[in-house]
Amino acid sequence: MPTVMFFCDATGRVIETHAEQSPEWDLLPGTLLREALGIDDAEMDALLSRVPPGSAHSLTGPHGQPLILRLIPFPQSLSPAGGYLAALTLAALTLAAPPAVNTPAQSASTLDYAVFNAVFNDVQDAILLTDDAFRILAANRKAHALYATGDECLDGSALPRILHPADEGRVLAAARALKSGMSWRGSLTTLGPDGQETPVRITVRCLSVGEVRLYQFMLGDLRRRMALERDLAKSRMQVADMNTALKQVLRNVEEERQELKDGLVQQVREEVLPTVERIVQEDSHLVRQAYRSALEEKIADMVETSPDAASLFALLTPREMDICRLIQQSWQGRAIAEQLGISFETLQTHRKNIRRKLGLKNGPVSLSAFLQQQPPL
Repeated sequence: MPTVMFFCDATGRVIETHAEQSPEWDLLPGTLLREALGIDDAEMDALLSRVPPGSAHSLTGPHGQPLILRLIPFPQSLSPAGGYLAALTLAALTLAAPPAVNTPAQSASTLDYAVFNAVFNDVQDAILLTDDAFRILAANRKAHALYATGDECLDGSALPRILHPADEGRVLAAARALKSGMSWRGSLTTLGPDGQETPVRITVRCLSVGEVRLYQFMLGDLRRRMALERDLAKSRMQVADMNTALKQVLRNVEEERQELKDGLVQQVREEVLPTVERIVQEDSHLVRQAYRSALEEKIADMVETSPDAASLFALLTPREMDICRLIQQSWQGRAIAEQLGISFETLQTHRKNIRRKLGLKNGPVSLSAFLQQQPPL
C-alpha cells in the first residue's frame, strides 16, 4: 500500500508532491488538497480542527477508494508562514470486506485505520520523521518501544539522542548530503533510554521542497538476525566437533584392529607355522595326527581369554583401572584423555600395557569387547 507525501502551505495548497509509486496522485503545484481528496471547505476545516497533529484519519477518496490521511504541521523554524505535510496512504479496494457492522461507513473506517496501523505503526522497523535540524516530528510504535520510556513521546526530541556517538557524525553528514527523493543505507548502533545498544540497519530518505527539508529514518533491529547467525555458527562448530570425534573413533578402531591383526600374525608365525612345517615333513601318520591335535589346541588357546579375569585386573595400576572403567562405559579415546588430564599418546601407551597385562596383546579380542563382557569395575 503506497504512501504519497504532499507539502502544503497554510492555505492547504500543494507545493510539491512525492508520489513515485502512485503517479495518479502526482498533483500539480497550487492544487487544493481538499479538492484532490474530494471534500469541501467545511469538511477540510473540520478535519484540521478535530484531527490531532500526526494522528490518522480514515476517509473515502473521490473515486470511492479508502484513504488514510495523516497531517504533520511544519515547525515554525522551517515554515514561518505555516503549512503541513500530508501523508496519504492508499488502501487497496480489494481489502474491503462485506459490511458486518452497523453502517458501511463504519466498516470502511475501521478497515482503513487497521491498514494504516499495518503500514506505519505495526511494521517491524522503527520509523522516524525529522526536520532539517533532526528534531523528531513523528515516530511509530516500534520507535517508541525501542527509544522511549513509559508514556514518553519522541515527538519534538532530538534524533541524536538515539544515535551512538561513534555513528552520529557519519549518519547526519550522510543525511545532509542527500538530494530530494534520494536514500542512504548503512549499519550502525542506536541507544535506548537506558543506554542499551541496539544494532540496526538504517535507511535515510530525504523529502524536500524549496527550503523545507524532511528526513525519514527507517531502523531495522538486527539483534534477532545476529542471534540466529550466532546459533548457526555454534551449530556448525558442534557439527565440526562431532566430525572430529567420529574421525578419532574410527582411527582408534583402525589402530586397535591393526594391533590385533599384527599380534595374531606374529603368534601364527611363532607358534602355528613351525607346527605346520613339522606336519609336512613328518612321514608317520600317527605323529602327524599328534601334531594336528597339538595345533588345534594351540589355535584354541589363541582365541581364549584368561579364565581368571579378576586376578588379571589386580595387575593393573589405579590409572589403568580408571581407563578400563571409562572404556567399559563406552567413552572414546580423546574424551578419556581429556577426562584424566593426559595426552592421547599417553593414553595409547596405557592401552597397550593394559592389553598386555590382561593377556590380550596377541589375541583377536579387542580391549573394549573384553571389558564389556566383565562385571562393572
